[in-house]
Amino acid sequence: MLRGGRRGGDESVMLARTNFISGLVMLAVTAIFYVASLEIEEDPFGVGMEPYVFPIAVCYVLGALSLLQLATSARGAFRQGARGNDTREIRLFLFWVLPMAAIAFAYLGLINLFQYLLPTAITLSATLAVFGNRGLKWLVVIPAIASLVYYVIFFGIFRLLEPTGILLEYDNFYIFGAMRKFIGI
Repeated sequence: MLRGGRRGGDESVMLARTNFISGLVMLAVTAIFYVASLEIEEDPFGVGMEPYVFPIAVCYVLGALSLLQLATSARGAFRQGARGNDTREIRLFLFWVLPMAAIAFAYLGLINLFQYLLPTAITLSATLAVFGNRGLKWLVVIPAIASLVYYVIFFGIFRLLEPTGILLEYDNFYIFGAMRKFIGI
């Protein structure tokens, strides 16, 4: 509750903890993107700024801002006595944030193995299950239909290129070539 323009003790501690957890997540994501940006190749014929310079600079700025957020939230939490027994944020983190992060990383890994269609259906089903949806309709039918519609629109009509899977490899040109020709794309 706000009193005299300032937050109450419990609210400021909760805000500091939330900001600290957000800072950790932002720092982890920034580290992942930084490692990925190091793999951008240098253009041998490039003039001026190389392709990898801007992403690395953005990662430096995001890293600095994340560290600043971590420092200010940690200082605020310890100043307000954040060593309380409130485990609400930890439970939210363990039961909602971590499963969703695991689903996101599983999606990326499954795309490398099976291309896009099957991983989209699997991870959509897992996401629906995390949010409490149960039954054949919610865990099988809706993910299958939604994934198929997604695949037809983006990879069939818009002709996005997808990397080949390690375990399952198929070319969507043969699947959607006649449809593209019929539509005139």
